[in-house]
Amino acid sequence: MEETGFVAYGASVNGISLEHVNRRREHNMSVRHFHDEYEIFYIMDGYRQFFFNNRSFLAGKGDLVLIDSDMIHMTRCPDHCEPGYERMILYITSQKMAQMDAKFPDLNFAAFFRKNPGIYHLNPRQQEFFLQMCGRFQEEETRRAFGYAQAIEANTVLLLLSLVRELTAGESILPLYQDEKYKCVYQLADYLTQHYAEQHSLDQLAAQFYLSKFYMCRLFRRVIGYSVSEYQTILRIQKAREYLEKTKWSVSTIAERVGYNSLTHFEREFKRYMTVSPLRYRGTLHTVTAFDVSTDFMQPADNLTREERESTPDTEL
Repeated sequence: MEETGFVAYGASVNGISLEHVNRRREHNMSVRHFHDEYEIFYIMDGYRQFFFNNRSFLAGKGDLVLIDSDMIHMTRCPDHCEPGYERMILYITSQKMAQMDAKFPDLNFAAFFRKNPGIYHLNPRQQEFFLQMCGRFQEEETRRAFGYAQAIEANTVLLLLSLVRELTAGESILPLYQDEKYKCVYQLADYLTQHYAEQHSLDQLAAQFYLSKFYMCRLFRRVIGYSVSEYQTILRIQKAREYLEKTKWSVSTIAERVGYNSLTHFEREFKRYMTVSPLRYRGTLHTVTAFDVSTDFMQPADNLTREERESTPDTEL
């Protein structure tokens, strides 16, 4: 079988992970992609279409993508672009970010990600600096000299500090599609975000947005990367996680709050995304995420990247 891509490097050290991948053929991330990690995605070559904050964006060589913790996102091969691409991703768990913020409270890196998610064009100096920082991670992790984990954390703090100093929300790339049909999809995504707990049939949504049902479903999946029902489910599960973490409400009360009439259905959907039941999730608090960092990085037997492990077959309309 022809090789679709290869992993140049992948490792995780105390909540900070780095993955370098070069793909030669088209790869589209599928559904179920949100996690409690902060993500810094750098494109070394090629183009990628991203979806987050209910909008689609186009990023290319030299662009840096900042993705906040728990942000629903998707990436795919853009239309009319060569499918191959090379990228570097740095992941930081929420727990590690909290630890770094506790050490350097004036910097407040978590707040920076919350306020400034987006895609940024890096100038040549910034590109070189980012790749140097990634190179130091790899060197420290490979050599494993005394204090290497602390060196990786210090290196990460320097990288985050450079982002805080040099990147602002006003510089991020505008959404990719601005014509009326895509604006309609954005409006539908915004509506679902605001009304995630309500019951919506596809016929009702299509009528509300003056579209045919099948056209609406196809366009939504093409632009957003998820089916309408899948997207609403993800929004509900995200909110349920928040209630489990921040309230003492019963699981049945939370199920009703996020729009499920059946407790069994809610528990099944929650476990499908989070891999554990709602009660187990509450019991473990932040120690369980949808995708466990400790097992994401490639096992020799299958050589899968994080994107491949998080993908599922695209079977829904």
